[in-house]
Amino acid sequence: MRSLLAWTTVGGLLVASPSAVAASGSYKGRTDQNRAVSFRVAGGQVRDFQAGVLTFCMAGGDSSFETDAVANVPPIRLGPGGRFSWTAPDETDGIIEMTVTGRVRGGRATGTVILRRPHSSFEDGTTVFGQCSAKRRWTATAR
Repeated sequence: MRSLLAWTTVGGLLVASPSAVAASGSYKGRTDQNRAVSFRVAGGQVRDFQAGVLTFCMAGGDSSFETDAVANVPPIRLGPGGRFSWTAPDETDGIIEMTVTGRVRGGRATGTVILRRPHSSFEDGTTVFGQCSAKRRWTATAR
């Protein structure tokens, strides 16, 4: 793990860049459901973000929990204070919604993952559609 110390002068003030706030390297941690979270910080970006998420699903009066994953997230630019946010583009007409937010400071990171996706179940010869969703908090530390 190494910390990049980059400073910029803005309006006569000395300001740390997002890279200075976030320690570069690999991060690993857990969601509040004890599912794995991992990503890398490099070049002022969060890269390869992945998280396991247990979603609650409702379809036709039935409910269940299913294991999902947040993966294939593109690099996310670190903003002021090491904050980052990404929402999946709506290329599925709202069928799948995914948002990843967080903050990296030093060697510690915290954030939230939101996932909504369709769900279906087969009952008495009929397919019933519903929705699965989760909003989970996560924490990670540099390794």
